[in-house]
Amino acid sequence: MSNDSPFPPPKHSNNAHNTAIQAQLNAAKRFFEACPVSTQLRLSMVPAVLGCEDLLARGDHAVLMAVPGSERPNAMTVNTFNDVKLRLQERAAKKRRRRQPRGADTAPARPLYVNNINSQRLHCCFRSLYGKDEMELEHSDIVANTRKSSVSLPLEVDVTQSFGVATSVDFQHLDMGPAHLVKLRHVVEMPVLTHVNLNHNRLGDAGVELLFRALVEAQCSVVHVALASNAIGDEGAAYIASSLGGLPRLTSLELCDNCICESGSIALAEAIGGVTVPPDTTEECEEMTPVGPLAVLSVDLRGNYSRELGARRWAEVICAHPDLKFLCLARNELGLLTKEYFLDLVCAAVASVALSVLDLQDNFPHATGKEGETEMGPPPADIIEELLSDLPVGEFDATEVSRAVFIRRHRGGGSAPEKKGRQPQQGQASRHGHTQTQ
Repeated sequence: MSNDSPFPPPKHSNNAHNTAIQAQLNAAKRFFEACPVSTQLRLSMVPAVLGCEDLLARGDHAVLMAVPGSERPNAMTVNTFNDVKLRLQERAAKKRRRRQPRGADTAPARPLYVNNINSQRLHCCFRSLYGKDEMELEHSDIVANTRKSSVSLPLEVDVTQSFGVATSVDFQHLDMGPAHLVKLRHVVEMPVLTHVNLNHNRLGDAGVELLFRALVEAQCSVVHVALASNAIGDEGAAYIASSLGGLPRLTSLELCDNCICESGSIALAEAIGGVTVPPDTTEECEEMTPVGPLAVLSVDLRGNYSRELGARRWAEVICAHPDLKFLCLARNELGLLTKEYFLDLVCAAVASVALSVLDLQDNFPHATGKEGETEMGPPPADIIEELLSDLPVGEFDATEVSRAVFIRRHRGGGSAPEKKGRQPQQGQASRHGHTQTQ
């Protein structure tokens, strides 16, 4: 018998690798500092794509592309990433053919919409370099969800200085945690930073607080922050909500696939809707301070747990918000217990003067065929029928509505359907114990 731990002791990362990575980041920083202020300087760091290591290792023959009409030979500007993209597309097409029945249409399904508010797609290297488009290439076609593809950025590598010189920082799938952002508080100026993409890391609530505190203290002009798949909970969401007022140019948030539940979703909705709670708020607080809606254009909360209470608050916000154009609450268990607040959201979208896309996919439980198991899917047939009979004629596509995606093609009279009459009620008591007001 032994009481020794069965787990191997932690190993320090290879110093040579740390030095090489840091040298690359330092070289990028020096290069960016030498560029004109008006230049868009995007810095991306992601793991090498499995199965394409040979192409990436070969690389291009030049750092800068040849100017059209110059005498530089075409061989100097071989586009390695185009070769990688073609290989990935071919691999993805083969995988689709294997999954589908013989004779079925193997053409990829087109996405119902593209959210490119604040040009956010240009600041994700999986889109701009590898060709991710949700049609021929999805994220899982580029980054395999396996242990073999897992990469952890060594703690000894300092990425924080990039925030002070780059237009956008794009660090994904690097297993980054709060410790990687501890030094960010020393970056007192971020004069050109507009886009932050830290998707698919492990920042958690502590990392979110370090990030947003630094952005606010530096008076950053960031317009888009993406933190999908970072194990963010209600505390992290509440800290983001409390920071939005200090980041007046931040108009798009991507918080997909986290652990944000009702209270975190409500905190975000209240901040964006223009209702803030004083920092010393307790459960006995009876009033909230209205400050006016923030100029947020896009919020993506796909894959969280807003549920019915979050849906109710978001319905109240989008009904009156003058700027919000895109809201995604797909896979948020909105219809787990009742359809009422799901329908309230749809009514609010119809009444909204600004909202163009409301994505509510996969919010209703469906039996899987296994005893006691359910999975979230589209609205039941009776709810779809009710929606189609009540929605303004010609404003929404029936096929999209059946999938709970509401894309406004044109605006009619601008009022909610008379039959429902279910405008989000003002003055309802929320679970916070105070009265909700607009």
